[in-house]
Amino acid sequence: AASSHAPRAEEEAPMAEAEGVRLHLSSAAATGYKGVAKNPSNRLPYHARLSGKPSLGSFGTAVEAAVAYARAVGQEKAEASRGGKKRGGKERSGGGGGGASAAAASEGG
Repeated sequence: AASSHAPRAEEEAPMAEAEGVRLHLSSAAATGYKGVAKNPSNRLPYHARLSGKPSLGSFGTAVEAAVAYARAVGQEKAEASRGGKKRGGKERSGGGGGGASAAAASEGG
């Protein structure tokens, strides 16, 4: 009985990092990655989704879907940190991009 010791890509153990992105591993997910589900009836059988957000798309491998999920999480965290850490509380003022006037006002006062 000949057996192959080289598992197919779909059967490999989850990777912690791919394409320079740290992946979100999950022992609870069947795919091994948080935010990644398998739907074998699709042409692209792996699906990525952030909780409560629109789909990130369908992918040919679990790793591709996990990379998309990790990038989306990173982007979401970056946007949250930019929006949540603004100085001076000027978020509600009308007209965007008042950087020069804000700098001038802080120098004068």
